[in-house]
Amino acid sequence: MSVFLAIDLDDTSRALAGQVIERARPTVDARWVHADKLHLTLVFLGNPTPAHVATLTPLVDAVASRHGPLSLSLAGVGTFGTARAPSVLWLGVGGALEALSALQADARQTLLLDDLPGVQPVERTRPYAPHVTLARAKVGLPFGDLEATLRDFAAPPFTARHVTLFESVASSYRAVHRSALGDEKRA
Repeated sequence: MSVFLAIDLDDTSRALAGQVIERARPTVDARWVHADKLHLTLVFLGNPTPAHVATLTPLVDAVASRHGPLSLSLAGVGTFGTARAPSVLWLGVGGALEALSALQADARQTLLLDDLPGVQPVERTRPYAPHVTLARAKVGLPFGDLEATLRDFAAPPFTARHVTLFESVASSYRAVHRSALGDEKRA
């Protein structure tokens, strides 16, 4: 089991990104993410025990309460890895990026305060690059043509009102805990 904190996409963004995946799937042999699993990761929390996950939920609530809802959108495309052999194809994120970065930094500082099994030291220091992963490449597989085709992708803005703690087991995601952002709890 691995655990991560993320923002769910709204239905429109999920559907538009899912259409991109379905159109691209036959053109590139890669491991494509199913539309129902698309999300914006904030912090990877490794492989904690179920008991430790229970200790994380009040911390997630505290982080969420310190940050308000965010206006975000999916826009553009990019890859991680080398230019000759990119390993990940992703959609970019636009909108309230300063507020998103503040939320992510707070979550990382609060939730990774203690050492967690499976969390590498780089998780504490890597610059945050908000993105939604579409596919993971097989070794040496270029996304070049597809990246050029998707460069102008844009979805309408949506308001992120929650953060969700997910667990990943055998390629399926399950929401463990959801926390409303900011004054949404009082609404």
